[in-house]
Amino acid sequence: MRKYILQSNLINRNQVNYESQLNPQQLRAVTAGKGPILVIAGAGSGKTRTITYRVAYLLESGVSPERILLVTFTNKAAKDMLHRVELLLSTQAKLPWGGTFHHIGNLVLRRYANLLGHQNNYTIIDREDSKDLIQMCLTDLGIETKKNAFPKKGVLLDIISLSVNTQKSILEVVKEKYPFFESLVEQIKKVADKYQIRKKELNLMDFDDLLFNWKILLIEHPQVRELYSENFLYILVDEYQDTNKIQGQIIDLLASHHRNLMVVGDDSQSIYSFRGANFVNIIEFPKRYPDTKIYKLEINYRSTPQILHLTNCVIAQNKWQFSKILRPIKKGKSKPVVVSLRDVNQQAKFVAERILELVDEGKSLSEIAILYRSHYHSLELQLELTRRGVPFVMRSGLKFFERAHVKDITAYLKIIANPKDELSWKRVLKLLPGVGNITADKIWKHLLTSNDPLKQIQSKDILAVFPRKVPLDWSKFVKNINSLCEPSLIENPGGMIQSPSKWL
Repeated sequence: MRKYILQSNLINRNQVNYESQLNPQQLRAVTAGKGPILVIAGAGSGKTRTITYRVAYLLESGVSPERILLVTFTNKAAKDMLHRVELLLSTQAKLPWGGTFHHIGNLVLRRYANLLGHQNNYTIIDREDSKDLIQMCLTDLGIETKKNAFPKKGVLLDIISLSVNTQKSILEVVKEKYPFFESLVEQIKKVADKYQIRKKELNLMDFDDLLFNWKILLIEHPQVRELYSENFLYILVDEYQDTNKIQGQIIDLLASHHRNLMVVGDDSQSIYSFRGANFVNIIEFPKRYPDTKIYKLEINYRSTPQILHLTNCVIAQNKWQFSKILRPIKKGKSKPVVVSLRDVNQQAKFVAERILELVDEGKSLSEIAILYRSHYHSLELQLELTRRGVPFVMRSGLKFFERAHVKDITAYLKIIANPKDELSWKRVLKLLPGVGNITADKIWKHLLTSNDPLKQIQSKDILAVFPRKVPLDWSKFVKNINSLCEPSLIENPGGMIQSPSKWL
């Protein structure tokens, strides 16, 4: 990594006229000097623009791209920001590290996971895979969830995840969030411990591991911490109000050498506490960094004066906040309406009736949108709109990589990359006609008798595992696995996916 530190910045300087393209508040934040910086960005105040121009400003000031870390809430946000930087500077030079905490953590762990007892080719599992693994742990421990009113695998996963992200014990999480399971804490701990052991055995990491293991790596291996903290001269963190305790600790470790840390967020917009996010990170930032410079973005480009007046009145009631008053650029006449309703059913009826009123007033259905926080909140609305004969289109649902057919395809790729991935092996095996959970488990155990499951799947001995008869497609399945290991495809997952002959 150090060889990149010495690279010269190839970007032509002074391409951007910052004074003409930013308002005074944004300009002060963008051109701020070194040290810890807290930017309180009110809603619609040009937060993304400020971060983008800050990155451009650093690059134009001669900072090497390799020495800038940009951490965002989504990978799409990082790509959008860096693309804007490219447009601003008209450059083809290498841009800074950018992405989510999980993305950056994965990049680091791919190099150093072996220091933690993992292999660097670990498989990242999603929530559905994690639930399947939790079920395996329950089976291993002989715990019957139905008989003992034991928490279901999804709830167990939530408890474990909250424990990791909030850095609290299983007992603390259960007492705070699931007190009705307090008598089962010891068994829940056993499941959590077994889950961690099984992940390590199978060379798997879930999304929480990408954070937890990254933090442990930085703490327990000073040489790695020093390498990254020395390299990253400037660190920028977006949506800081939605970081959790472990994310806050990671950033503090990375910024420990130079302390040139800019965090941007709005303490009034923290909504992810259910995932372990803690707005205390942003509230207490000046306490952790006493020399913090605070900048506020209060000019709102998104909303009307009427909406902002309501917003300012609501925000003013917060006990813990950085005081700010949002000021509008836009003009408007319509006042926002706050409606108090008894329950979700009454809410759905109100929304449906209001839609019909708007249609009677001449509005088109295509001009009307209903926003909700989570997809499951839409159930009552869907039922009510259907009952009233109002056509609608859903714009949310399963994420692409959570769809069954996509998970089936990626399972093949995962076992090639990580032959110890039990979850993916069992998934592809159960795609064969006549292969269920029991037979898949027997095949897996047979594969474990070899150090190379990809070769073992081709052995004739494995045929004895089948209780009645070998599935008709078995030979084709084995042939497909073998062909996916071809040198021409092994480093080309896109080629694997696009080759129809490789699938059953």
